[in-house]
Amino acid sequence: MKIKGLLLLASLLLASQVFALRAFFDYKVFNHPTDGPYVECITSFDGATFQLGAADSGLFMAKAELMIIISRLGEIVEYKKLNINGPLVANGQPEDFMSLERFLLPNGIYDVELEIKDLVRGGSAEVFTQKMEINNLSSGVFISDIEFISAYRKSEDHNAFSKAGYDIIPYVSGYFPTEVTSLMFYAEIYRTADVFGEGEPFVYTLCVLDAADNAIESCKKIKREKSTAVLPLIQSVNIGELGTGEYKLRVEVRNRDNNAVYTKERSFSRTKVQPMDPSTLVADATVAGSFAARYTNRDELYALIQAHLPIAQGLDRITIDNQLKEADPAMLQSFLYTFWLRRNPANPEAAFREYEKQVNEVNQAFSNGRKPGWRTDRGRVYLQYGPPNVRAMRHNEADYFPFEIWHYYETNDKLHDRRFLFYSTDLTMDMELLHSDVPNEVKNHQWKEMVRSRPLALNMGDSSRLNANQNKDPFSSDELENLWFSPH
Repeated sequence: MKIKGLLLLASLLLASQVFALRAFFDYKVFNHPTDGPYVECITSFDGATFQLGAADSGLFMAKAELMIIISRLGEIVEYKKLNINGPLVANGQPEDFMSLERFLLPNGIYDVELEIKDLVRGGSAEVFTQKMEINNLSSGVFISDIEFISAYRKSEDHNAFSKAGYDIIPYVSGYFPTEVTSLMFYAEIYRTADVFGEGEPFVYTLCVLDAADNAIESCKKIKREKSTAVLPLIQSVNIGELGTGEYKLRVEVRNRDNNAVYTKERSFSRTKVQPMDPSTLVADATVAGSFAARYTNRDELYALIQAHLPIAQGLDRITIDNQLKEADPAMLQSFLYTFWLRRNPANPEAAFREYEKQVNEVNQAFSNGRKPGWRTDRGRVYLQYGPPNVRAMRHNEADYFPFEIWHYYETNDKLHDRRFLFYSTDLTMDMELLHSDVPNEVKNHQWKEMVRSRPLALNMGDSSRLNANQNKDPFSSDELENLWFSPH
């Protein structure tokens, strides 16, 4: 099955010193009527970060080795090692691929360790760890975890993605960009027969809540069902009109008195930007008298438009990357003017000049010999989210790679109390984004260990220093952790 690149919009970075494989891990807890709780471990691989190897008929394929180790109280309780093949593709056209494994586990808190290796490229495995909690009720009605899905169909042959008679492809992200207008999900309701009586009617409701817990009327549904041991749900909600922000999907089981018996929620975030249709570009006569007409050199104009990628969304990005590559100056001028007219109809030039000023600032602050500032991670974050309220910089610490932590009281898109961690492992100071708590940004649970790895990487000749750092508790609270939670 082909897994669209959309699934990795919130991908976690599993970093190494040589290569950077990207993958996203998620888990969802369900319940078997007789065997009890089981967990689905979902790993989605970013095909662009794996090397393609020759396969049949002149096509190519990525190959990954995945090891899943589940421990509790220091003892391994489940272990699985398997090879995952990506889809057959043309050379240079990688696609994402996915693994889904199920484990029967009792209630409790577990440690999950993933080891991922690129079998075509070779080299050492990337390691990722995460906590996992199972807390199913032993009696009464309850609802499984809510699993966002990207597609489903009736099962023809049973496979790893088969469930309740359907092949269900998870959507391994809690972020929905502009072009996704329908939120689909899968969940299961348990033991309604025990509580209401076998075959008795009951209702469940679903709705979307905004950040203030207000229900959105256009995203409400009420469903009437008959009670049974396990009731699978495949439902969708139209989110096309939801604006940019953070939301929750709520599913409730209600009794005959319309009282909620059990409630389950899952958070998600949404970006809504009106896409630009090239056919609706402003007429040449209007553009001719605008700020956009002052840029006449075709290559310089396209380079200027490319600098808009940090704030472009959806169709705008596709247009810049593809349709405008060979466009003539007139079309480029029209795109530039229309881009800012949609954002500030009253004064598009003022909006453009403010952004142009910011681009000049990041180019001056973050450019290096390889790329302009707006193409760097720090430049992109600055342009997309605005200047940080606090920028904690540590470029010359003995125990750390150079790093910066940016703290936003409020971002340009109205997210509150958010952070970005950048670091550099070489002398170019082209800092990459290592970890953030912003939706659709890199999340890396090993950020502390990776920033602290400088002594092992750079001070191998100093044996006393090396031994001292080997004995240091990597999880103890220190300046790095303090700056993350309280930047200053």
